Amino acid sequence: MPRLQQLRYLVAIADTLSFSRAAELCHVTQPTLSMQVKEMEERLGALLVERNRARVLLTPVGAEIARRARGVLAEIEHMREIARRDDPEALQGQLPLGVVQTVGAYVLSVAMPALRRAFPHLRIQVREDRREALPDKLADGTHEALLLPDAPRHPDIASALLLREPLHVVLPAEHRLARQALIEPGQLAGETILTMERGHRLHDPIAALCERVGARHAQDYAGTTLDTLRLMVATGMGITLLPALYVRSDVLRETLVVARPLASGAPVRELTLAWRSSSPRQRSYALLAATIAECIAPWGLPADGKGRAGIPTGLPPA
Repeated sequence: MPRLQQLRYLVAIADTLSFSRAAELCHVTQPTLSMQVKEMEERLGALLVERNRARVLLTPVGAEIARRARGVLAEIEHMREIARRDDPEALQGQLPLGVVQTVGAYVLSVAMPALRRAFPHLRIQVREDRREALPDKLADGTHEALLLPDAPRHPDIASALLLREPLHVVLPAEHRLARQALIEPGQLAGETILTMERGHRLHDPIAALCERVGARHAQDYAGTTLDTLRLMVATGMGITLLPALYVRSDVLRETLVVARPLASGAPVRELTLAWRSSSPRQRSYALLAATIAECIAPWGLPADGKGRAGIPTGLPPA
């Protein structure tokens, strides 16, 4: 039978489709990794990886064994977690964290210093992916936790709310509303508002706001990233609404665009930390979530969901 380390090497190859990157990920030399995979193939009597100069591919047998290896490795890690006991000190070693592009960097840029202080023996490995792919990768052990713009509705996934994050109006610096500290929703009537492409979670709340206040929901352009929307606003194509933490990170330092909170009725997204409900580290993940939530609280709405959040003219304390 293959050894656990050999299973780790195969999973790394499946993730990277590269012997060199897999070796780097596993902190071994490429010849060592290649030799161990070859030995595993001999043990199993099957070719697992196709090798040529152009690319690396897993055979059908290799892909199936890699899939099952993820489950084996996840169970081994669960055994270690049980042995460590479910306390804050259990948060040590590596924590594979799956994130979506519109959330991960902006939350962690604020929270990471506090996380390092609170959990000095924990190494968070951040992996960006599509929102729809992350729950399956949590289930198969690829990730131990997820940072998401909403809570997954799945009986096998537990989650903690981190922040109710409002969207701020982002507009050109010379816009008629740019001099105001707050924008009343009714003042958006007649404005052209850009949003993400249909199907993105920010699309529908912004479209609903346009309908409610009489703004024009731009149909001739849809963004695929928050950065693209910000750049389109800078060129004068319209205005948009972007999450408060993104505003903190990428808008407040701009000179061509400014951000202003709505006085009321701002669209909101809920940021959550999710993990497997079967994990023995549930209390530890809840503590991790509480630490993150405390760091990003200045950019969220009050507990009653009313009022506004964020400071458009300066940075809240990090």
